[in-house]
Amino acid sequence: MQIEYLDNLLQTSMTIRYEGRSLTIDHLVIDTGAAHSLISSDIAAQIGIHFENGDKLVRSFGIGGDEYSFRKQIERVQLGNFTMDNPCFDFGVFHEDIDHINGLIGLDILKQGNMIIDLHRMEMYPSKYNRT
Repeated sequence: MQIEYLDNLLQTSMTIRYEGRSLTIDHLVIDTGAAHSLISSDIAAQIGIHFENGDKLVRSFGIGGDEYSFRKQIERVQLGNFTMDNPCFDFGVFHEDIDHINGLIGLDILKQGNMIIDLHRMEMYPSKYNRT
């Protein structure tokens, strides 16, 4: 899958599926410093993802301070040729000064896919070698 270098950040797209509806989300930052992937709840609402009773609330810490989100299991995520079934994702609100980013792809996906980030070719893809 193609990586773009926009606003000094590595960005790509991925598709999520929830309750039979799919959404391709652009402008996702590839963030090797994030433990969990985080999707804008405003974007996710387009396919019916909302906070509901029983969803886990998550507190995250970063350079910008504390942030809160909710965690929900979705049906599938597709990142190029790599797919994950039934992953849990965090959904939350981004600061109002971050209006051009729709989320972060964190280590939960990058490690699961054993992703290689090729900065020369500006591509990201799963390693053909399985780690056991």
